[in-house]
Amino acid sequence: MMMKLLAIACLLVILQPFPALAQNQTEDRLWGLYKEGRFEDVVREGKVELTTGTPSAQINLAVGRSLVDLEKYGEGLPYLEQAVRGDPEQTWVYAWAQCYLGTGQYRLGNFQKARAALIKGRDCAATVNATRFAVSSLRILGLAESYDAWAIFSTKHFAFHYSDNLKGFDGVTYARRHEEAYALISAWFAGGPAAPIRFFVWKDKDEALVANMPPLGFARPELNLVHARAEQTVGHEMTHVISHHAMHPEHVTGLINEGIAVYHDQTGRDQMALAREALADAPELAIQVELAALWEDWSLMAVDVSYPVGGAWVKVLIDKGGKEKFLEFFRDQRLANAREVYGSDLQGWMDEFTTALYQ
Repeated sequence: MMMKLLAIACLLVILQPFPALAQNQTEDRLWGLYKEGRFEDVVREGKVELTTGTPSAQINLAVGRSLVDLEKYGEGLPYLEQAVRGDPEQTWVYAWAQCYLGTGQYRLGNFQKARAALIKGRDCAATVNATRFAVSSLRILGLAESYDAWAIFSTKHFAFHYSDNLKGFDGVTYARRHEEAYALISAWFAGGPAAPIRFFVWKDKDEALVANMPPLGFARPELNLVHARAEQTVGHEMTHVISHHAMHPEHVTGLINEGIAVYHDQTGRDQMALAREALADAPELAIQVELAALWEDWSLMAVDVSYPVGGAWVKVLIDKGGKEKFLEFFRDQRLANAREVYGSDLQGWMDEFTTALYQ
């Protein structure tokens, strides 16, 4: 009898790690799917495991993170909250769950909740990558503590955040000019974002570089967000946001996307003349760059040249093909689609444009 009990006890000891082993295998499989970008598979299999298997913080994180990546923010948050509660030691699971809670809350317009989550993800310092993600997100999203001293001025279509280094700056006039430009550009596209654009105004590019920001200015249309220099053209960055929300482009190219922003920058400048001047000042660009090549590879020209070239070319497309056809083309900005939309006329326009640019 004693031997029998001992055998049973030994068997229980042997079998005891199996559930943990199975759970580890499930977690490994889910993260493998996640790395492959198979977010829907992660969600489906993870939900089954959470319902029928042994729930874990990692599985909740995998499901919640995948849902956020799928832009199902409200659905993903409860899983991320479970992941936080399931990791009291605040390991990498806790850190990434907080980072993705911050991302989800931001996309839902809950900016203070987003800030709180990202700060927790940063301050736990559980892993270098999660900490870097949190620090970068706080900075780009305008949620870091360094923005607390900035002045906020809200209008119908903007929430302006003015740097505390802007001395003698007329924020009211700045806001009025941007509202006027918004009215013109949103009317042209017949639409725009549902919520006000969060618009961060820096004194100059050097201030932003010291703060470890990307070079100014830039827009993150999917986030309804702009960071701009105080002296930047009024319409450029907002055009990126407005056109994104009005048109929902599926394929974006530098030539067209930057070109339309230059076209709507509200300066009225002759972009072809600016492009020629820039080429004259850049002898290294003396070798002619074909427009088709630039369309495929936006990096072939320096931005001082490529931006006015893009603006001038977009003007040609609108002037020759009409606004309606341009908007039809705008959703897929690739050269192949341009040839479909504009037909045989396009190549002639391209040849004429290149000749005029380098004459």
